[in-house]
Amino acid sequence: MKLIKGAVLTCLLYVSAMYADGAKVVYDLTSGDSVKMEKDMIKSIKNVAEYYRSQNQEFKAIVVISGDAYKYFIDDLKESPYASDKAAVEMQPKFRPLLKELNDDIHVTFKMCSVGMKARKIKKETLYPFVHADMMKNVYLINAQNEGYAYLPVH
Repeated sequence: MKLIKGAVLTCLLYVSAMYADGAKVVYDLTSGDSVKMEKDMIKSIKNVAEYYRSQNQEFKAIVVISGDAYKYFIDDLKESPYASDKAAVEMQPKFRPLLKELNDDIHVTFKMCSVGMKARKIKKETLYPFVHADMMKNVYLINAQNEGYAYLPVH
């Protein structure tokens, strides 16, 4: 009987440890609206990360990029379909350091849909070095949600 109680207790502790790893969120970023991008994604991530840090809990975030949001993650706009997109060119100096800060300081993972890249003729070499682009959006979202990440749309 002691052996069974010990095994059950061990299993409960193991399961508790699996779910006690803090907060995890996947942002589904499709919006090309710079105001939405800054408010609903960048500031949101910073505020949520700060909250969990103040609670001494780990915070993990993934941003899955697709739709009209591609333009904010391209390092060399001249070599992209957004070369003549005035808004993208104007916002790049503002967003580049903010996105790098999210990656460097909060360890946000950025994943871009490779199918949309191909359709838009965006080359992987033109992306910021911290942007991953080897799967399609749906696979990224499914994997994250199966790993326990909460889903937040930024559309």
